[in-house]
Amino acid sequence: MDAQHGVFTTSQGRAAGYTTDELQRLRSRQALLSVRRGVYADAARYRQLEPLERHRVDTQAALLRLESPAALSHETAAVWMGLPMLQPSLGIIHVTRPELPASHIHAGIHHHPGALPDDHLTVVGQARMTSPARTAVDIARSADFARGLAVADSSLRAGVSRQVLQDAMAFCASWPGARGASRAVSWADGRADNPGESYSRAVLIEQGLPPSDIQFPVRDQHGLVGLADFAWIDRWTLGEFDGRRKYLPGPDGDVEAAARVLWQEKQREDRLRRAGFEVVRWTWQDLQRPAELIARILAAFARAAARRRTAN
Repeated sequence: MDAQHGVFTTSQGRAAGYTTDELQRLRSRQALLSVRRGVYADAARYRQLEPLERHRVDTQAALLRLESPAALSHETAAVWMGLPMLQPSLGIIHVTRPELPASHIHAGIHHHPGALPDDHLTVVGQARMTSPARTAVDIARSADFARGLAVADSSLRAGVSRQVLQDAMAFCASWPGARGASRAVSWADGRADNPGESYSRAVLIEQGLPPSDIQFPVRDQHGLVGLADFAWIDRWTLGEFDGRRKYLPGPDGDVEAAARVLWQEKQREDRLRRAGFEVVRWTWQDLQRPAELIARILAAFARAAARRRTAN
């Protein structure tokens, strides 16, 4: 179990000295959980897993039962490689098999067709899967622009070169969903810190207001104030995505530490404004109302222009 992400097969259990009846009794007592037909996990441990780790366990269970060679792909490969995604759907396992004539789903596994040249493959642990670049392209082919952009950003942030990502895109250029994936790849930027920033940029792009720069360094007479998530430089306006987690007490309940972070952030924002910039902050909820967000940014443009007219 330790070598297999916490799962074992019926035959492995028997090889370890357990009878089939004993395994069934452990299951009926809820000591074991049947993750997949003929594959078991420790029930208590499995139920405590976070979604990403549970997907890894489910994937390992599927690999133990797959009879045909397959490479993990799409969201499943991204989970195993640690590529951050935007709101991934983890209810199904994805594999790619070049010999397939068409895509199909069976027993919770989505089997995708598609050629797999050697440079589109990698191995993590003992699992064979699509490379980070190919994984990003495959997800972008089947996802909306925001999700595609988020994983393309993640691949660049993880060290994939832009050329390698573009080469993977070119290889899949005639495949279903390639047009949308190509758009995500063309806008990809590894400087995005997290999927929330990628989602923000996708909303801004789709609303016709892409930032002129991201992770923009702002300086004043005392030195570097910080890196603004988004900047419209010629409009003297900065945008900041606020995931809020940094302002919440940590697992140890340190409210004072959270308050210090909030105070430091306020001081930073005050310095940004004194440097001549308008600052617009938004959250996950604001991204659900893009027209309102754009209106706030345009209002900031107007305030910045008025301020500079007055200063001059």
